[in-house]
Amino acid sequence: MVASSADPSSADLSRTPLPPGRRLAAELLVFDRQRHAVSLRSTLASAELRLLWLFSDGRARTMREIADELRLEQSTVNRQVNGAIQAGHLYRFEEPGSPARLVAATPEGRERFTVETELVLELYDQALASLGDEDRSRLLELFGRFVDAYADAVGSSAEVSPAARDDRGRRHLGASSR
Repeated sequence: MVASSADPSSADLSRTPLPPGRRLAAELLVFDRQRHAVSLRSTLASAELRLLWLFSDGRARTMREIADELRLEQSTVNRQVNGAIQAGHLYRFEEPGSPARLVAATPEGRERFTVETELVLELYDQALASLGDEDRSRLLELFGRFVDAYADAVGSSAEVSPAARDDRGRRHLGASSR
């Protein structure tokens, strides 16, 4: 494969002197392209997969809880939950004594989630196994530390009001964090 500057491979990146932040961004871009290629094999839309991941703990939730946990607008959650209900992945029910209806994963939704995530997890395991025990452990340790440090650098996304976010939870340009 001939790599262009618009489509760097990891091998190209290791030979190119880049500042650390740019090198990381380039590696993540390559990784994201591979993840996207795998996602094209999925029978679940990304919104359904996110919802089923949320419900993989077996706990039912209100629509407000779903919106809060996914950091999405209520209208987006309504649309996504309704789609997942129509697809048979989620269902709504009433809990006696509760003013809000609850949403939970159906057995079919849980099964679909398991099947869809197994492929991704198998691929991660294959790639990690190719590193050997020591490098795999070190990568996971360092990556966990990096994610924590990045979260600290970014700050809590709760600092940006929901009104300053679009329907995907991204901050609108010009919105100030408080």
